[in-house]
Amino acid sequence: MESPVQHRLDRLVAAHPAGGDAGALAVAVTTVGGDHYTAGPIEPVVLASLAAPVVLALAVEDLGPERVGEAVATVPRADELHRLELEPGTGRPLHALQNAGVVTLAGMLKGRGGRDRGARLLQLLAALIGRETAPTEAAVRAESRAQHHTRAAAWLLRSAGTLDADPEAVLEDVALLRAAPVTVADLALLAGTLAAHGVHPVTGERVLGAETVRAVLSTLDACGMDTLDGAWAFDVGQPGWVSSRGGTVLVVVPGHMGIAVHSAREAEDDDVLPRAALETLRTLVRDFELHPSQAAGSPRAAFRSHYRLDQAPSGSMRTARVLEALAAHADRAHVIELGGHVGFSQVDALAHVLRTLPKALETLVLDIRSVSSVSRAAHGIVAQWFAGALADGLDVLVVDRDTDTMEALLAAAEEDGVDLPDPRTDDGDETRPASTGAAFRFFDSRSRAAQWAEQRLLARHAPELLPETAEEAAMAPLLQHLSEEDARTLESMMDDRVYEDGQIIRRAGQPFGGIYVITSGRVELTGQGTGGRRVRRTVLTPGMTFGESALGQPGRQPSTVRARGRVTTRVLTAQVMYALQEASPRLALVLWEALARDAYTALGQLIRETGALQD
Repeated sequence: MESPVQHRLDRLVAAHPAGGDAGALAVAVTTVGGDHYTAGPIEPVVLASLAAPVVLALAVEDLGPERVGEAVATVPRADELHRLELEPGTGRPLHALQNAGVVTLAGMLKGRGGRDRGARLLQLLAALIGRETAPTEAAVRAESRAQHHTRAAAWLLRSAGTLDADPEAVLEDVALLRAAPVTVADLALLAGTLAAHGVHPVTGERVLGAETVRAVLSTLDACGMDTLDGAWAFDVGQPGWVSSRGGTVLVVVPGHMGIAVHSAREAEDDDVLPRAALETLRTLVRDFELHPSQAAGSPRAAFRSHYRLDQAPSGSMRTARVLEALAAHADRAHVIELGGHVGFSQVDALAHVLRTLPKALETLVLDIRSVSSVSRAAHGIVAQWFAGALADGLDVLVVDRDTDTMEALLAAAEEDGVDLPDPRTDDGDETRPASTGAAFRFFDSRSRAAQWAEQRLLARHAPELLPETAEEAAMAPLLQHLSEEDARTLESMMDDRVYEDGQIIRRAGQPFGGIYVITSGRVELTGQGTGGRRVRRTVLTPGMTFGESALGQPGRQPSTVRARGRVTTRVLTAQVMYALQEASPRLALVLWEALARDAYTALGQLIRETGALQD
């Protein structure tokens, strides 16, 4: 499954007027699950003002949030016209993202472990982005010459008694960090580490403590982009900060992802953040549903269970050879269950799971019966993936209690111009060997979907096990437990019966009437669900049996059996079975043993299914 994130980023960059030219739009995203995406020219830029969160993080790691809070305030004030301003009465910088705040916190840092202050700042940056980065001497000199406002802030702090360290030494280390070359891919990793509560999403190593991440994100949220762009809270609403000279912005979506966007400034750009970068972020927030008013749950919150089809089979009676064939090809059919709300992040997490499935996968059953809601963005992305999966030859089976979600999915596909067939049509038996191309099907029960997938596996990889004639179909699994002579004797006692399309063969509540073996056609088993509505349980095909379930308590047929098309059967009636106990007790005992064996096989399958659902 192509990631919906990568697909959207590629479309965003392609739609930019400058296309993929150097200096044009570049976007990177790192999810908390470790997926990393980039689009556009990934050219290095200096860290510049984006050094502020790194300095703050190291200060909190070294000194703790209380000590940092005593040194720097959290007043959400924009650095308008580079005005130098300290908090009245305390002499503290207004917040840690301003130049005065950066200098104050950097001045409080000390060398440690054989590294001086500047080296430690670079070390933390390297841990956050997952690679070493070293600024050139020329870049450091250029950065040092350019920080006039920072130098003025440092000497103001010194004169106010707020800064104890040598201002010039602090400025050298700040310039060293600001001159570090990074890309949007690096910055997305930095933001992704903050989004993952301090754990690097790719390496899995803890870089920052949870208390540090809380302090950094709180500062970015209260004093970050909101202070520079009045529309930020409305359009984006997530913690973020921008490089005032590089046109690069990073955004942290806690628990979900980190985003970095770079855009060259245009002549009409008067704001700190280039218009193209802000518009890109608006689009990503809208499409990815990242605004705090929309983001729902963690990315993996909708993922309930995943198992192979053989771990939770359909429950249909199968011969030993058929069961062996299904087990041999178990990796070719998988079931994934989803629940709760499904939004963009949840779909991306699903894409990550799908990319880990075996390459041999041919059939995917997606059980969404427990899904409570699906966002518009998710509908469009899933529809696009379904179309791509079908084009790649993968069967997609969707299981839901009603068709509401499927109707919304098809509507989204039509609106987005995605060619997706309607899976709710039943166009015959697609599980025959002659019809093994990719299929898109909808089922209202998991057992029906599992049964269809099992038949599909057999059609593709063991077609010789599917009955081709009525005689082969009559050799049901039940009879194969018997010796050849006993099977022939029972076959001679069976009646041939024919049913037309829609005819009810057995009605729910009827007493036991015998064992029916399907020799051609298909029958549908339905029962009564909640609210009195009819629920289709499963569809049986040639070689399968029905009627024996009425032998259990309370001795009544539990479901209605209806012919789908013309159906022929062979029936061992209840009267014959009861008479057999008088005429041939040995054969009757053999028959009942076979019935018990089938019943315990079905029970074992049910236990396996229950276990798979709980794993």
